[in-house]
Amino acid sequence: MGFTPSSYYHFTWNTTFTTGDFNDWVGNGSPAGFVFGGRYFVKKGLAVGYDLGWQRVSQIYDYQTFTIPDKGIAITATNYRFTWMIPFQAAVAYHFIPDKMVSPYVGLGIGGDYMEHHLLIQEYDIYETRWDFSLTPEIGALVKFGYYGNWGALVAFNYKWTTNQIELYNDRTSQNLQMLNLKVGIAVILR
Repeated sequence: MGFTPSSYYHFTWNTTFTTGDFNDWVGNGSPAGFVFGGRYFVKKGLAVGYDLGWQRVSQIYDYQTFTIPDKGIAITATNYRFTWMIPFQAAVAYHFIPDKMVSPYVGLGIGGDYMEHHLLIQEYDIYETRWDFSLTPEIGALVKFGYYGNWGALVAFNYKWTTNQIELYNDRTSQNLQMLNLKVGIAVILR
């Protein structure tokens, strides 16, 4: 029972957990994010589309010493670190049973991100902006609200790898930033 959609569009709440070097920069998970995307079915279960979003991760660190060599300054203070990102990716997904109420899928996003990394130490806001390339393998499910419903839910989990790096703190560089994301949201399903 049910129907195979021609396309669907989703708006999801995105929770990010940093890993690897990115976790050294900001070790907190963050629910401050969203993703808007769409998929168009080109064959029975194969869909292509896009994802656009916004995400922010942040953390406060107590009493670390930072040097600003060009100004001859060393500061020991609480600091606040945050990164905000605007990802944009082309996406491909394979839905195993697109005509059913619950349609599990595997997918891959390929694209880029605009990121701003900020280090706030007292009155100093040291920051850098970077563009990067990113890959995002994903598993998830599109769940219709009723066999013939045009509304549904999207639940997905993905791993994101980027070429982005952070060079802001204590002569240390964080490279190839990585994160895990949990997406939960609503979808409009078109016949």
